[in-house]
Amino acid sequence: MNIPTGAHLELPIRTQLFINNEWVDAKSKITFDTINPVDETKIATVHEAGQEDVDLAVEAATNAFKTWRAADGSTRRNLLLKLADLIEQNRDRLAEVESLDNGKPKHVAHAADLGFT
Repeated sequence: MNIPTGAHLELPIRTQLFINNEWVDAKSKITFDTINPVDETKIATVHEAGQEDVDLAVEAATNAFKTWRAADGSTRRNLLLKLADLIEQNRDRLAEVESLDNGKPKHVAHAADLGFT
């Protein structure tokens, strides 16, 4: 991976699919390179979701929604606040990756993309 110095040591780039709360390889084993549009270097090789992966993800999300829907408001609030805390704790790394993947300045990713999350 061609990753500049900075926050990358705290939060590695994951290249698998995240399905049913687990990192998994694509069922087809097909991958593709994600390219930095600034200098056309490879950032990482990531798994490509196929139909079987999408079906599993939709099934997992449908099942998870049943639990989410039944949860009371304070439980949902607490989970969303935990997510917000994790985004804030890893804000620099997330901005770094967003900047690499989209070719935008890191400060724009930090302020706009993460600022509105």
